[in-house]
Amino acid sequence: MPTHNSVLPNRRRSSILSGLDALECLAASDRPLSLGEVAARLQMAKSSVHELLGALTMRGYVERRGDMTYAVGTKAWEVGCRAGFVEIGRVAEPYLAELVREVQEGASLAVLDGAHTVCIQIAESPQVVRVHSGVGERNPAHCVSTGLAMLATRSDDEIKQLFPAALPTLTSKSLATRAELLRELQRVRERGYAVSKGAWHLDVAGVAAAIIGADGRAVAAVSVALPRPRLTSARQAQLARALVDVTQAIARQLERGSGIPPSVASARQMPRAPSPISRPPAAGSPAVRPHRAAAAQTPLSG
Repeated sequence: MPTHNSVLPNRRRSSILSGLDALECLAASDRPLSLGEVAARLQMAKSSVHELLGALTMRGYVERRGDMTYAVGTKAWEVGCRAGFVEIGRVAEPYLAELVREVQEGASLAVLDGAHTVCIQIAESPQVVRVHSGVGERNPAHCVSTGLAMLATRSDDEIKQLFPAALPTLTSKSLATRAELLRELQRVRERGYAVSKGAWHLDVAGVAAAIIGADGRAVAAVSVALPRPRLTSARQAQLARALVDVTQAIARQLERGSGIPPSVASARQMPRAPSPISRPPAAGSPAVRPHRAAAAQTPLSG
């Protein structure tokens, strides 16, 4: 379905915005959609949607299948690959792989898009019981550790403009008000990393640190997600130390070698956490499931 920036349902339509709605609708689906399905999801007439999909198909942004369904086309992928955060993902990839080898849990890289995070890179967990999500997944920033880590680099005034007084919740552990969010962000600033326990799924925990730019604002964040019972206090400290080291290393690499502005030169020094301990086992659940070799499994983005 269209994102929070969409024109749906009560904003004036234009051809370009409606076309983007159609593209986002296809991108959000886990299967190709028929003309009727797209029209129903966009609350538009079939004739109008047919015209939009025809134009997008002609330009390669949408592919029409033999069974008369529609899916995202290769041109959309080509354009997406030109986005600035793709370079961040390229630089971060080996660091994420090393982080996973060190902590033996899955890691992910996310960027901030308004009040949401979008996962742009993952490194799979070697654990039998692991957390699952995917590249491109969008989550409310106040419900995931990557979002908290990035929001903490923004001013309170910016947070007040971005979030309403009452926040949408995903679980009983989600932050429910802007006042709660502001208090949590202050805690993140003080310790230098973010923790989320049960706010996305009750059985999932995440620890994250931001990749800081030269202006002191986050350009992305790296998280480690794991079943909540495995996040002991000492384990949290170990993950925090590893994440701070990794995000600072990524920022330095970006500063040295790319045209992207991140730098740790003006970033605050993050505190280092205590030593690690071993991880206890955890039971499976809808968000935390045993690994099966035949299934494609990915870690949580935040």
